[in-house]
Amino acid sequence: MLQRFDLGLIRESAQRKCRDFLSTSVSGIGMVAMLFLLPQDRLFAAGAVATNSKASLGSAAWAGDKTILFLDDDAILYRSGTRRVLQQPRRHADNPVIAETKAWEVAIGYCTVYRDIKTGLHQCWYQSYSGNHANDPTRRVVVCYATSNDGVIWEKPNLGLFDYNGDHNTNIVLVGNGGRSVNYGASILVDHRDSDTEKRYKMAYWDFVNVAGRQVPGLCVAFSRDGIHWVKHSKAPLLQGAYGDPTQPPLSAGSQGEPPTRPAISDVIDLMWDSRRDSFVIYSKTWIDAPDGRRFWKRAIVRTESKDFIHWSMPQLIIVPDDGDSGQIHGASVFYLHGVYLAMLQRLDLGGFDRGGTGNMPTELALSRDGIDWNRSFQDEMFLPVTGDGETFDAGCLWTSSTPIHLPEEIRFYYGAYPGWNSDLENDSTGIGLAILPRDRFAAIEPTDAIAQVTLKSIQLRNVKRVTINADATDGDVRVELLTAEGYRVAGYTRNQSVIITGNSFRHPVNWKRKTMADLAAGRYQLRLHLKNARLFALTIQR
Repeated sequence: MLQRFDLGLIRESAQRKCRDFLSTSVSGIGMVAMLFLLPQDRLFAAGAVATNSKASLGSAAWAGDKTILFLDDDAILYRSGTRRVLQQPRRHADNPVIAETKAWEVAIGYCTVYRDIKTGLHQCWYQSYSGNHANDPTRRVVVCYATSNDGVIWEKPNLGLFDYNGDHNTNIVLVGNGGRSVNYGASILVDHRDSDTEKRYKMAYWDFVNVAGRQVPGLCVAFSRDGIHWVKHSKAPLLQGAYGDPTQPPLSAGSQGEPPTRPAISDVIDLMWDSRRDSFVIYSKTWIDAPDGRRFWKRAIVRTESKDFIHWSMPQLIIVPDDGDSGQIHGASVFYLHGVYLAMLQRLDLGGFDRGGTGNMPTELALSRDGIDWNRSFQDEMFLPVTGDGETFDAGCLWTSSTPIHLPEEIRFYYGAYPGWNSDLENDSTGIGLAILPRDRFAAIEPTDAIAQVTLKSIQLRNVKRVTINADATDGDVRVELLTAEGYRVAGYTRNQSVIITGNSFRHPVNWKRKTMADLAAGRYQLRLHLKNARLFALTIQR
């Protein structure tokens, strides 16, 4: 996962891992995000939206603006006659956009994509597996590099950094340590806050390290000036991880050599910059114990954070399979958008100890207001579903990435994919896919019948210049009225005096026939949106 801190995306927006790769031998790469620290004014009443927080650059909102995604009711006082409907990205017709074309690409898994907003150049880092085809064990799983001008047609440059079976014309930028295993999931961010340009690109990955003659797995980090030439940090692992056989946990007195705490991190690493905490954060796969107490029963998610990218907190268990989920949570690719943490959960349909189930791994969308406590209200319908028929490269397992690419009219999600959990990697096609979601349209609020209304919690409208809504009213209309904080209609701003909104737009302006926002007396107001055969996705307040 690559993330960047850069003011440029603010200007642009103003105009605007599938399986453990091989379940016991490989894991994956993350993705690219762009984040920046932006203060937000207090808008909502106590108990509504968190205030004085720092907005993400990827939110496509500049300082002073607030966008509400109607993924939950956090900003909503109540709604009448509505239902919330999850939206699904559309897979690109040219998928896979990166396919297997090299000898070291027997199977392609996790990916990271970053787009330079000044040049439009896309960079992609992706995990490639060749297993025993590699003469050198450090080449069994490698990180490769590709570039694109449009994010659809990709080129694999001959970098000459690492050979593969004697061939020096490769696009390989990272190899494993060797030893017991070459498991690693590389997750990358671009940190323009760091004055040391040699550490502009930061990578967190999983690998086994020789410690006093013993192979110890865990978190490692590396740095680069350009994302191509990498230097591994001298100390490793920074956090010891866990991977092994289903045995009872050792007694405390015999736990020397084990991770300092359980559950520990494991071989799926997703990295992000948490702008609200001013910290680097990793969401990692972990393992929880079985009903009989044995270890490594099912996969779940832990979280760890760092201020300096070297010293990491003890992992905290945050997401586990619940009563509504009989499978496993293989990974959590988290990004921050419009004041909300969004996670693409890899929902692995396997029972404990990987027994039973289909092995399919679609993507569930979850959300959080703090990155720790998660709302899984969309468990019944997948954000990125799979067919399970094994007919296409992405029919079975999706390895999600932590940062979508934000464009003025759409959000692009890149993902690695396999036809299935038990795919024949020698013969089945794998690759990197692209799915596209219209801007900010993660979920729609729509009438259960023909008409409905949504009333927001009271909001401070002082110095608000403009309100826009992201809505599809192609077959109907939307009318907006204002109520006082006490719930009474405001003269001049009623539904009948609203300029009727029709058509489909990401930025419908909210207006009234004879009044403007500047005519309002200072104070707090409730916004009420009347829907008639229309779908509402988001609302933006511009200050």
